[in-house]
Amino acid sequence: MRDNFIYINANLLRNMVNTHGISSDDFVNGLDKLPQNIILLNDDRINANNVNAHTKFSVINGKDSIQKFLLNKQIVNKKFMDFERNYDLNLLLNTEIASLLYFGHMGSPMNEPFSSKLQNKYVYLAYKNNLLTTYYRNFSDFNHILEISIKRHLRNLHSSRRMFKRPLSLKSIPIDVLKLLIKLSSEGLVINLDAAIEKHRLYQIPLLLENKPQNHYVWHTQNDIYNNTINIGYLKYNLVNSKWNIDVDNKSLPKEMDELLN
Repeated sequence: MRDNFIYINANLLRNMVNTHGISSDDFVNGLDKLPQNIILLNDDRINANNVNAHTKFSVINGKDSIQKFLLNKQIVNKKFMDFERNYDLNLLLNTEIASLLYFGHMGSPMNEPFSSKLQNKYVYLAYKNNLLTTYYRNFSDFNHILEISIKRHLRNLHSSRRMFKRPLSLKSIPIDVLKLLIKLSSEGLVINLDAAIEKHRLYQIPLLLENKPQNHYVWHTQNDIYNNTINIGYLKYNLVNSKWNIDVDNKSLPKEMDELLN
């Protein structure tokens, strides 16, 4: 099964993560609750249901409308920031409005990604080829989104290899496993379900560390993703006892990564 992988490159200091293979469905299903209001940073008037007169930004109000927007696969390159109250948009200064415009256009903030006036919890910037940048005020919100995505990818893999079988029921991934994956991703990590194997009722999913994480947004082909990576271990799921674990070969890790983990 091709194109069945997750790429993560997390910057915990900036509460930011670049990903591939984490869908808007994963985002919706992974959040405890959806925001009530979002600003469309790319000024998507067609899919908005309101416009703020002060900032001239297109917005979507209402959780149901936001969920419908996020789950609509016909809408590409979604870019938004949540906010608490419509009135708060009216308090933004010209410089703050300019900062939001810059954020939506450049994909990175001029200053901070989180506004004290808007009290936003997330920034979501989707690009072509399923590339995604997200910011989380509480980065732990990403843990469950990552878990949801991993389980979805593994279910898809399992279903593709077994005709007429019931969908695979998966237990929760332990938080320590998720945290270790995120720590490893500081240099660019590929969870390579394309090369996963099942033997003796045990799934072993290769974990690949990127040698050149600065190049992670110049992929053109499938092979670009796997070139210049090293296998550092496996994410494992035991179908018998329904347990997840992670096996990392510390000897294969770069020195700076080994120091980070210990």
